[in-house]
Amino acid sequence: MLFGLIHLMRPRVSLAVATGSLFGALYLGGTEPWHGLMAAAGAGVLCAACSALNQVQERDYDALMYRTQNRPLVSGRLSVWTASIASAAFFIAGFSLFFLAGGWPLLVLGMAVPVIYNGLYTPLKRVTPMALLVGAVSGALPPLTGWVGAGGSVFDPAILAVTGIFYLWQVPHFWLLHERHRDDYFRAGFATLDTRLPHRLYKPLLVLWVSAYFLGLGWLAFVSGPGALAWMLPPVILLVGAWAIHAVVIDFRRGATAAIYGSLPLVLFALLGNTF
Repeated sequence: MLFGLIHLMRPRVSLAVATGSLFGALYLGGTEPWHGLMAAAGAGVLCAACSALNQVQERDYDALMYRTQNRPLVSGRLSVWTASIASAAFFIAGFSLFFLAGGWPLLVLGMAVPVIYNGLYTPLKRVTPMALLVGAVSGALPPLTGWVGAGGSVFDPAILAVTGIFYLWQVPHFWLLHERHRDDYFRAGFATLDTRLPHRLYKPLLVLWVSAYFLGLGWLAFVSGPGALAWMLPPVILLVGAWAIHAVVIDFRRGATAAIYGSLPLVLFALLGNTF
């Protein structure tokens, strides 16, 4: 049962979300560092809660896909009741940590995550591939939660710029995941870009999103990067972006994955140079 509960939390994804939230706290350089750490922990627990609820919601579809057929509800390691109770416990813990870290503003921000991810994105992704544009909102929020927890304003342009970059990153991230498991998603009836959009629009749309992401990332590095990196990093980002676009065009998914996944941590690490 313990292994099933751990699998239910999707620890790698939850840790990535907690890390994104921690970046937001460190980026502020914060008046409330411990609150920032508490917000990061809350973000990770809240991600575990959303993941657990998602597996309850999609257990029948998970059974149809090879990549998810070993999840605890599909394999029978956990019952729906146990997973639902665990999800509720994770939600209570995550919301409590958010409230302790940042009060009502952070709690409301945290409550928006399951509304968007579980309430909107999860049912919509069987209807339209444009559900990605909705789900990406929840994936963009981790740095904002850490920032608010550390004492920053929700409306500060610095963190909103980072949140915008996270949003732009989400769509190609999900696209790469869908491409890797295309047959699985098709078997389960999910609305992927390549099956629901006209072929002539599919690749141009992906190129548009990847271009927007790298242009935004280069701009963020230029306006917020420390010292000489503000001038040196953007050309590197644009070159990597050009390679990623080329990889998309020629269907070299591994190359596109490396460029898109590696570029964001590089710039985020550079941005912290203004803090320490």
